[in-house]
Amino acid sequence: MPERTLSTMDFVFSLEPTFVARGFTGDIRLMTRILKAAIRHRGFAFVDMLQACPTYNHVATHEYLLDRYYDANAEGHDASDLAEARRIATSVQDRIACGILYQREDIPDFYERLTPRAGVETTCVEEVRKYDVSQYFAQFL
Repeated sequence: MPERTLSTMDFVFSLEPTFVARGFTGDIRLMTRILKAAIRHRGFAFVDMLQACPTYNHVATHEYLLDRYYDANAEGHDASDLAEARRIATSVQDRIACGILYQREDIPDFYERLTPRAGVETTCVEEVRKYDVSQYFAQFL
């Protein structure tokens, strides 16, 4: 029995994301807008990129995707509406919603939630030190 396809967007939304977008390689302007927004987003950004595979996928061709994708933001989609974002992200039978599907900016980012780092001015990278751990390996050699 073949494996069932994983609904990646349903899975992503189950993780309570703060940024979810979908782009299409056939629309460079849309892709650029999405990637810029994802980079600027404070926190983890999930971006799904639709791309035709001419070698193995003879159904979802470039023309197929070109006919079905649409810019949900241009059609008035409110990216702050989680329920609607999830609905349009997972409804891909007739049309495929692209654009910034969900974005929440009122959640503190990773560093803001690290209470032990409160008041610390250095970055984590600046605090990395080299440690000689060879004595711990001696017992195994």
